[in-house]
Amino acid sequence: MKYAVVLFSWLLAISVSGQNYSGDTWAQVKSKGEGSISVAYVETFGFVYKDGNQLTGVCVDIMDDFVKFVNDKKGVKLSSQFVGDGSSFKGMYDKVKSSAGGVFGLGNITITEERKKEVKFSPAFITNLTFLITQNSVATLGKMEDMPKTFGKLTAYVAKGTVNEKRMQTLKQKYFPNLNIVLTANSQETYEKVTTDTNAFAYLDLAFYLESVQNRKPLKRHPVGDIAADQFGFAMPLNSDWYPLLDEFFKADGGYTNSARYKGILKKHLGEIGVKLLQSAGK
Repeated sequence: MKYAVVLFSWLLAISVSGQNYSGDTWAQVKSKGEGSISVAYVETFGFVYKDGNQLTGVCVDIMDDFVKFVNDKKGVKLSSQFVGDGSSFKGMYDKVKSSAGGVFGLGNITITEERKKEVKFSPAFITNLTFLITQNSVATLGKMEDMPKTFGKLTAYVAKGTVNEKRMQTLKQKYFPNLNIVLTANSQETYEKVTTDTNAFAYLDLAFYLESVQNRKPLKRHPVGDIAADQFGFAMPLNSDWYPLLDEFFKADGGYTNSARYKGILKKHLGEIGVKLLQSAGK
């Protein structure tokens, strides 16, 4: 019986530890001169995606630049490793939130005051655009007040636990009391719903709109619903000591987001259309 209890306790410890990610703190890396960070992610067109078996994207390139910056400026040997499968925003976010040390979350993570109570954010690396999307067969929405008439037969789809869910609930309260909202597991599922259902509409981030353009999906953007208020950042556990390094990185040499390197990354992964849309939003 004694051995059974010990075995159970050991298995429980393994199970609990497996729930979170781990990575070295900056204090540990600085002390040892080397270390490793863990990078969780959610696959998002342009921002984090697979090119063959290799993860790439805006977020990945920026994180690579950050690791290089730390190594060059601080004289250490820092490496990074990807963790998780990238399939769920909520799964990635919750893991980062409950982890400790050198753990980072990458993807379309909107910085909000509510989330600042749960995770620590890097400085913003982009101002996101959110679009009101339907299929091409739906008449163009002239003004938000016309939603009950123009979108009267449509069903709204939105990923549970996202900023867009709150946005859709606000839209319902303000313009469309009888709106039917269906929650999806993630934004990719929302995207698939609106691309296959002629009676669907959604709020989708810039990344998904660009994906629809690249894949020539029959989707329409309704400009009256454009939103350019959200900022994306990298997420870290609240106890992370990596923020000062990230802040230094983003501020160095006149500002990382003002650099030719950064602008090249946007063009590489978001294309000319994406860059023009960002510029039109004041970026």
